[in-house]
Amino acid sequence: MSLKDKLLKSQEVTRRTFLKGASAAGAAAALYGCGGGGGGKTYMEEDDTLEVPEIKGTIIPGGTPHNCGGRCLSKYYVEDGVVKRIVTDERGDKTLENGDDPEYRSCVRCRSRKQWFYRNDRLMYPLKQTGERGDMDGFVRISWDQAFTEIAAKMQDVIGRYGSKGIHSIYSSGDASGWASNSLHRLLGLTGGYTYYYSNYSFPALEHVARFVDGRNNGSPYGNGRQDAKNADYLVLWSFNPNEVVFGTNTNWYLQQIKESGVPVIAVDTRVSKTVATAADEYISIMPGTDAALVMAMMYHIMKEHPDKVDSAFIQKYCYGFFDTGNTTLHADSPSANYDVPDGGSLSAFIMGDENDLLTGSGSILAGLNNKLSIYPDTIGYNVNDDDDLFGKTVGIWGQEAKTPEWAEAITGVPAAKIKELALLYMDNKVTTWIGGGYQRHTESEQAVWMNRIFSVFSKNFGAAGQSSGRNSNNVTASTPGTGMGAGNGVNLESELYYPKRVTSDLKYVHTVQRANMPVFVIPDALDNAGTGKSKWNDGQVKKIHEGFGKIFFVPGGNIMVNQSGDVNYNYDIFTDRSKCEMIVNFDHFMTPSAAIADYILPSTMQGEKPGAVNAWGTGEVCIRLNKVKDIPGEVMSEYDICAGIASKFGLESDYYDGYSTGQEGMDERLEAGWDSANLSAKYGMTYDEWVEKGIASLHSTYNENQYYIHFEDFRNDPVSNPLQTPTGKIEAYCQAMMEDYEARNHFNIDEVTADAGGETVLYGTGEIYSPLANTEGKTTARRFVYPIPMYIPLMEGVHAIDYTDPANEYAHPDPLGTNDKGYTYTLHTWHLMYRSHSTLNNVAYLDECQKQDINGNPAFLDPNRDWSEGAWDDNVYESIWLNPADAKDIGVTQGDRVLISNDRGKMYASVVLTNRVRPKIIHIGQGSWSSKNSDGIDVGGNANTVTTARPSRICKGMTSANDCKVKIEKA
Repeated sequence: MSLKDKLLKSQEVTRRTFLKGASAAGAAAALYGCGGGGGGKTYMEEDDTLEVPEIKGTIIPGGTPHNCGGRCLSKYYVEDGVVKRIVTDERGDKTLENGDDPEYRSCVRCRSRKQWFYRNDRLMYPLKQTGERGDMDGFVRISWDQAFTEIAAKMQDVIGRYGSKGIHSIYSSGDASGWASNSLHRLLGLTGGYTYYYSNYSFPALEHVARFVDGRNNGSPYGNGRQDAKNADYLVLWSFNPNEVVFGTNTNWYLQQIKESGVPVIAVDTRVSKTVATAADEYISIMPGTDAALVMAMMYHIMKEHPDKVDSAFIQKYCYGFFDTGNTTLHADSPSANYDVPDGGSLSAFIMGDENDLLTGSGSILAGLNNKLSIYPDTIGYNVNDDDDLFGKTVGIWGQEAKTPEWAEAITGVPAAKIKELALLYMDNKVTTWIGGGYQRHTESEQAVWMNRIFSVFSKNFGAAGQSSGRNSNNVTASTPGTGMGAGNGVNLESELYYPKRVTSDLKYVHTVQRANMPVFVIPDALDNAGTGKSKWNDGQVKKIHEGFGKIFFVPGGNIMVNQSGDVNYNYDIFTDRSKCEMIVNFDHFMTPSAAIADYILPSTMQGEKPGAVNAWGTGEVCIRLNKVKDIPGEVMSEYDICAGIASKFGLESDYYDGYSTGQEGMDERLEAGWDSANLSAKYGMTYDEWVEKGIASLHSTYNENQYYIHFEDFRNDPVSNPLQTPTGKIEAYCQAMMEDYEARNHFNIDEVTADAGGETVLYGTGEIYSPLANTEGKTTARRFVYPIPMYIPLMEGVHAIDYTDPANEYAHPDPLGTNDKGYTYTLHTWHLMYRSHSTLNNVAYLDECQKQDINGNPAFLDPNRDWSEGAWDDNVYESIWLNPADAKDIGVTQGDRVLISNDRGKMYASVVLTNRVRPKIIHIGQGSWSSKNSDGIDVGGNANTVTTARPSRICKGMTSANDCKVKIEKA
């Protein structure tokens, strides 16, 4: 009997109780069904006893958020410490036109939490690995006291040999409450410190570029408050999918309201996402990683065909280095003449290439803005080791060629006519652009982010109502009470990682954390090569890192090691080598792929089993209370008390607790103290206890539509009085500081190996680009690996539109790694599914069956009754992969068929979903599925990072695993 039939079989069932029953299906007598085999039944249909539940129990409001950007309110019906039902915010919704105080409603992720809380494979007691890392049979149960004693002893040993620089806290984002990382860092701070990292896996290029181009106080290229888009003539969603990613609770709700108010919505994306399908009035399909080419062609078209629309005085007022001339600075301590833009070195010179429209005497109304044609080469090389496959290779940057719409069409697949139309739309209208993160997750990630910011100045779409470009911002900041754990990392590596004399400007314009740590994505390389002076990727900081780095790794609620980082097999080999890393301690709930390689797994509390406080990623003016809604099972312990236990073995337990109580009581005491010290009762108009009871405190009523946050508003209104925190005080199209920071991170930015096709080994037209490094080396005319302007650089494993129709064309992708010759003719692209948050919730049956399939193409799910000892994943529960029907015909597969996806880095299974929502030759798979190799070395979990690269991006050395991967696909 189907779920619907069961719910409707009683004549007394109303539509309202039907909907309530459907929401509460898992709260019936049997919490779980049997595993997902090949029977084709859905998870809820497996249980024949399922009935409409009686709605009762204690109601506890709060949140159980993930690393999705959403911070939502859930309501838990609890009986005898057991969650029976989860609903969501029911306070009443006020729309944009009716007071703008929305409900913060949970999506399928939080509302499926019951199936996450009560899985049979939950880790219930501490485990120690007695065999080789990754051996399921090697784990043995130990006591908490044994775990604390042995972990503390190993810490003392490593600190004695290497100091606290031998302990590393790896990037972990699974615990949004903050208790895992904050508790660990308090412990490590008390024992002498630990090494950390710079940036994150999600937005490395966005953060890096913003801190140099927009100013060091910008953690991302921000835009206006979300609601302000209603003041725009057009809203453009650029690589932005809030329907699934969430990216701030209610972003999609505001999008729908703005659309309904009459603002046309245009989407620029690589696939027809849920957001594109439900919100876009127009869809512009673009090849992955080619966004910078599109934007340059738009600016070229305006300068060439519509020069009257170019307000050069406006651009020079707010932007440094777009033209050769008019580049004044705004700071009293602005750098010397060594920061001047060289003739022919501006961004506009590069865009115009060999065309002289901007030179004196051209006849254009823009004549005289530049002094020379472009000095940039036609190609660029790679700063790699001499045994790297990319050594001596080049790809086109077309420095001596105009970036016409026709040029961009061949690369991006966007028709030249549409490029021209889009350019005029931006110039003639108030346009708000909401950007996401997908378009910067590849090996040339920085370029499009940088180019988009400059285009916002070129088109005047920044700093005013209805005119912005970037990630959405808060209108007001919803402060949260901190955990009060207060401990910095205590180990500053700037002296070994950074060479400040290579930076012309004052160091205050370079973010401190960047100078003192390595980028997070190169941590595996650093562990592999610490103290050797080597780096797999020729990373300057890795080559400088000290011996003993990473002898101990703590994982406070993350799955980065062998799941969420590029090239799972590469990472596995490094992290399972005990000669490199002597101890791995993992705090987790389940036997994830990363937990499976730990030496100690410490079962820690889930959200819902501890208190906390959160707000959203720059969007959402609320403070959400995380309440304890269920009993803590087995021997599971909070991270707060786990770290206290380790501290006790150092004799530091009282210092750790610092006068606060243990357990839940102590955590609540710290939160209440944080509430009081920040005077949040006055801010939110409620007491701490009232906040705990309601689960949410909102600031929506504290502002109106005339008070929306406008990013850069003060700068645009008066740039002299409000300069940006960049060396010039302006948005920097010519950003010498970013190039010099790359050099200060110990990268030799002089290309002495490659040349253009004509044999040119230096810049064109006697061009010179200054930096302290180049000046010292006497190489100011040399080709570089990193330039001070943005440009389009083809991805290492990318593809151009022209490849499919005319592979011999001059604009065809150069394929520097020879992927096509190896048979890797498909591009793999990943996205953030709505059915999990990264890898969190990947094992929830209700969510699995929405997108996973078995060998026969039926809905499938990971058996909730399995044991942790069975490993991370099971065969016959496959991740789905989107495939265009034309490709399916070529490969010989159809809907639901199992396929093998492979390249040099690994092999994995997936199950086919046929759809015209993706381009031919580009296959799409959700990121975050759990990696698990079978006896043939094939990942049956369908983790995209089995085949993606660990090679970092060119400048910021960020994560590149989203859309820069070529594979082979065949029926399996």
